[in-house]
Amino acid sequence: MEKVLFGIPGPLPQGALLVGPESWVPEDFLARYSCFLIPNPDEAILWLSQCSEEKSQNSRLVLLHQDAFAGEDGSEYLCTWLEKLSILKIPCLSILLHADLPADSLVRFFRAGLFDALCIPLESHQWVNMLIRAEKKLEFRNQSNLILQDTGKTRETLLSLRRGIEDQSAQAATELLHSQESLKAANTQLAEAMDELSLLYQFGRQLSMAKNWDKVLRGLLKSLGDFVGSGGGALILRSAQGGSYSPRQTWQWEESSWDKVLVDLQDQVNGALAESIMAPGVFSISPDKDGKPGGGPRIIALPLEHDDIRLGFLLLLFSTPVDRDRASHKFLPFLQTIQVMLSEEIASAQMLDRIRYIGKFNAQVLETVKSAIWVIDESGQTIYCNGSGQEMLTGQIPPHEPSEDFLFQIGRGRLEKPVLPDKNELPELFLDARLQLDGVSGLLLPALRKTPQGTFRGEGSVRRSDGQRIPVLTQTTLMAGRGPGVNWLVVVCEDLRDSRKLEAERMRTDQLEGLVEMSATLAHEIRNPLMGLSAQAELLADQLPPEDKKSRYIEVITGEVDRINETITRMLNFVRPYEPSRRETSLARLSLDSIELVRPRADEKDLGMVVDFDDSDGTHPDIPWQLNIDGSQIKQVLLNLLINAIDASPSQSVVSLSLRLCQSLPLTDKQSGTQSDHGGLILTVTDQGSGFGPQGPKKIFRPFYTTKSSGTGLGLSICQKIIRAHGGEIVALRQSNETIFQVMLPRVEPEGSSTDVKAKEQA
Repeated sequence: MEKVLFGIPGPLPQGALLVGPESWVPEDFLARYSCFLIPNPDEAILWLSQCSEEKSQNSRLVLLHQDAFAGEDGSEYLCTWLEKLSILKIPCLSILLHADLPADSLVRFFRAGLFDALCIPLESHQWVNMLIRAEKKLEFRNQSNLILQDTGKTRETLLSLRRGIEDQSAQAATELLHSQESLKAANTQLAEAMDELSLLYQFGRQLSMAKNWDKVLRGLLKSLGDFVGSGGGALILRSAQGGSYSPRQTWQWEESSWDKVLVDLQDQVNGALAESIMAPGVFSISPDKDGKPGGGPRIIALPLEHDDIRLGFLLLLFSTPVDRDRASHKFLPFLQTIQVMLSEEIASAQMLDRIRYIGKFNAQVLETVKSAIWVIDESGQTIYCNGSGQEMLTGQIPPHEPSEDFLFQIGRGRLEKPVLPDKNELPELFLDARLQLDGVSGLLLPALRKTPQGTFRGEGSVRRSDGQRIPVLTQTTLMAGRGPGVNWLVVVCEDLRDSRKLEAERMRTDQLEGLVEMSATLAHEIRNPLMGLSAQAELLADQLPPEDKKSRYIEVITGEVDRINETITRMLNFVRPYEPSRRETSLARLSLDSIELVRPRADEKDLGMVVDFDDSDGTHPDIPWQLNIDGSQIKQVLLNLLINAIDASPSQSVVSLSLRLCQSLPLTDKQSGTQSDHGGLILTVTDQGSGFGPQGPKKIFRPFYTTKSSGTGLGLSICQKIIRAHGGEIVALRQSNETIFQVMLPRVEPEGSSTDVKAKEQA
């Protein structure tokens, strides 16, 4: 992996020095280019210093591996090493191969003398471009050394002349001082220019190679602010041509009223550009907050334009107007270059985004259409079929094809590219008689082509490979083919299974609404006389003496009234819409609480209660049994299942409750009807009762179906409703002499969780 990441495409200039791990490059690579590899940076400096003492001081290219300077003090070590390298007499250029180091670290390395930094993995064209720049730089340094040698000789001549002409020593000394100051100023300007060029080069590379500009732009603003001495910066862009401006990225600049700032800024820039379009605008966005006179403008505003279109502004904020004026005069050409570079990069990025969007849209739009689409030539062969059409014909989801290959690789028709031998050939829509249309007899293709413009709309069916017929709404039309006078037929089939399923669901919903209204009416009409009956029974009980045997009949009346009222309540709970109120809850804790609540009932029948949480002893039940559920409703399900198990179990038997983790729960989506696997928990309640008959599993969850003499038959129906509202399933099984109820609950992330946030950011 190391060789792949830090691999050098080649070639290398002869005599190049590589500083890095011994396994960096193969030995034949060094021999081929007459290069040297020294793992230790200090030994490399010593070797270069010995070379600099030789008469033949050849210029060298020094490649630095990032791992050679690893460790906590790696950055300081590299800066010190680069300073040592710059002291050597031999002209060397150092290039750092790194794995995306931060921008501020690279700025330090460039200022310490680094010539270039290449981010791995390295492409061949990047390597060749670096070699070209290095060759030019080495040639420039060789010429500079010659100039410096000539300058030294001239200085020695001047010194000798000054010693020989003592009467003109004062004037010669003054001229010499002037020459030295000029040389220092020139050297300072050259160093500053090199810093500016290095920073511009770094900015250009980062902007052109970055996949996400957010981090790059913030680093750019910080590096630029540190370089010119500003205290804050902001890049203001407009979302689209003619749109409003907004901050794209800021650095140390918090502004509560950007809207007002941007309006004032735009007015001032437009006015100033009419006077001087070559210089960057220097404007006052707002006076100082304290209102003191002399506050003045403190901002350099650089309008970013491309092809006479305003893209935005680059703003630099300074502490005082004096600092602003000093930076605008000192760095004017540099800022103008930044202005042009940012304008070009932003315009290119916006254009590239539009091109990518259009290309992706054109390539994928047909593949995302749910309707099946075919293009048929005049002989009935398939020219194109989208993914929905392939799935409709075969019943299988087609494999994902690369964007450049997914077109024209279908059927036995004319293809842009030959179908690979290992690909399964798809059946033809017309040649294999897979399409049937209601009201159209005979050969379909000639009949459809003879209609005006090939336009047809009607229902029919498509026969799948497994023999199943899919109801479809079919629309056809003619389109121009590739040759003159050639017309192809476009066939669009809309799958009617979902619409018919929705229609059936709508009818069921209408029936359920009627049941709800009827239930509410019955509850109202029955409860009113029940309340009167209960009140009259209580009044009658108050009038009887305590020892009167008739009191027993009144207790029966009130008990039956309560039972009827409870039945009505269960019926209303069944028909009433339910949406879980989810929160993070320990299913293990709910299970233990439910066991404790029903234990007295089990003790009356001399039943054993067994709890099994996989291999856990239940002492720490909160982990990993946490689920995002409606705890009170799930507890109602547990109590109902446990009570049913206790009532059905014979004396001295065992009722068990178990929990186990499962990464692939086979759950059915109630919206689409498809089944998929989900991670979650399985809760199982097992008893040794007589169970139910062969038809029991199909009927046991129906409303009002019960095997108890005193039951209402709504308990399990309500349990199923609660579990399905949580996206889970509840099933009843009979194995050997045991009755088993399994509850499968999937894991659902709570709203606002980190998973939801990440999903929203990728979309």
